Amino acid sequence: METKKLWEQIISKLKNENLIDADIIEEYITTSELINVSSKEYVILVRSNLGVTILNELKDVFIYEFKTVLGEFVSVEFSTKTIFNKNKPMNIKVQAVSEKELPTNALTFSNFIVGASNKQANLAAKSVVSNPGSTFNPLFIYGESGLGKTHLLQAIKNEAWLNNKKVLYLTSEDFTKTVVNALNKGDFNEIETLKNEMNLNDFFILDDVQFLSKKDKTNEFFFNIINNFTENGKQLVFSSDKTPELLNGFDKRMITRFNSGLTTPITALDVPTAKLIIEWEIKKQGLKQKIKEEAVIYLAQNFSDDVRKIKGLVNRLSFFGIQNDESYVIELDDVIDLFKDTPSANLGLLNVKKIKEIVAKKYDVTIKAIDGKARTTDIKNARHLSMYFAKIILNHTSTQIGAEFGGRDHSTVLSAISRIEKLIYKEKEFKKIVESLKNEITG
Repeated sequence: METKKLWEQIISKLKNENLIDADIIEEYITTSELINVSSKEYVILVRSNLGVTILNELKDVFIYEFKTVLGEFVSVEFSTKTIFNKNKPMNIKVQAVSEKELPTNALTFSNFIVGASNKQANLAAKSVVSNPGSTFNPLFIYGESGLGKTHLLQAIKNEAWLNNKKVLYLTSEDFTKTVVNALNKGDFNEIETLKNEMNLNDFFILDDVQFLSKKDKTNEFFFNIINNFTENGKQLVFSSDKTPELLNGFDKRMITRFNSGLTTPITALDVPTAKLIIEWEIKKQGLKQKIKEEAVIYLAQNFSDDVRKIKGLVNRLSFFGIQNDESYVIELDDVIDLFKDTPSANLGLLNVKKIKEIVAKKYDVTIKAIDGKARTTDIKNARHLSMYFAKIILNHTSTQIGAEFGGRDHSTVLSAISRIEKLIYKEKEFKKIVESLKNEITG
């Protein structure tokens, strides 16, 4: 598709879907220019640095809109014209080398899905590749397992390698084995040789640093490596499941070193990011059937607390797919039935599924019935109450609630909420039920 026409379609969709404030669209988006760097890489040239900052906050929206128009995920970046023109030759060179040399399954920045939960870490990771050994040294990325820390570390490794940097990437387990083997031999020359070999690299990347806890001899060797890299302006990158301050089994000087650069988190996945990752995995695994939007949203909201779990979800979808014709459309009911025995993600946290579970139990109906089309009194009350709580407790929009309840129209949602509000006003017993359920949901 012609770049100009593509940009016009993106702007039109943004205006129609009300995902971005109208003032931002007029001030920063309609005045910008879209540049096609490669087949899967676009840069949006914004008039000011402030505009770049504002639009970067909305990057997940742009990725989604490009995907809906092009039918595939692409890389979307923001820049001013001055900065882009300055860096353009380097960017083109890197893209050409990466397409030629990196394996197709390599973990890179281009296949790392960016959202609210990881955008800071992603930006920091790109920064250390562009300016190694400078301000963010070491870069310390922390977060729970399965959120993408290893992907980012691998992306740094691959991008640095493409930039002709010497990179040493190790898990803490491999690092420990290597160092302990050298120490156990008791040969001073061999230990110094290993140290010198590691110090020859431009990047030292260590995954899951928390597992070096209480390994005093290994950490003495490790501290020497850290000092050498820091003093020589070479880049250190570490990942952990917690912040440096919460790491046990490390002496104070090591914690100080971890904190001397930039410490940045990857937090639990938000629903929009989880949805993008699910769609990416569906495409990557080659699911033949079309899957309804509300089914993907349901999966993102209820079962997508980490990336590994998402891959498992899509594996089950793929297995379900091969049992059906390619023309079969996977509906929300299919997904609810397929994952009915799967524990909901973050059940201790407040989400739509928890609301449905509590209300369904009260009225002795199933979640499937709440999301379905049956209109018996108990099911209707359970459905409408669940919508009402999604609005007043979670502050979800009527459109969002419609998608969460079987793909209903927003006007249907507004009508349901209005009905509950009238019943609360008219019927004291019903009001007591609502207050009791609300306390159970929020308690």
